[in-house]
Amino acid sequence: MNPTKISWLDPATNTDGSPVNAAEITGYEIGVRSIAAAGSVAGTYPVTATVPAGDASAPLSVLGPLPAGDYAGAARAIGPNDSAWSSEATFTIAPVPNPPTNFSIA
Repeated sequence: MNPTKISWLDPATNTDGSPVNAAEITGYEIGVRSIAAAGSVAGTYPVTATVPAGDASAPLSVLGPLPAGDYAGAARAIGPNDSAWSSEATFTIAPVPNPPTNFSIA
């Protein structure tokens, strides 16, 4: 079964250890890359989508239709200072089967 949801945890601290001021996070950027694509490397995501601050999940469909294949994705907080990308999670979109053949009605 293909995945349908992406989720993450809001960051609690800044890189210097101080607490995050939640008002400074204006949203989250979700990035996805095909693992098999030539030149595909972590941190470079040709497919991205932005979701509002306060959301900690989104339907995978926010990224648009993805063809069958193996993917890696990550998220980052956006605002006045964007965070680094999170660690990646991998997932697979299964191919769509061909339609049945020799259909008839008698």
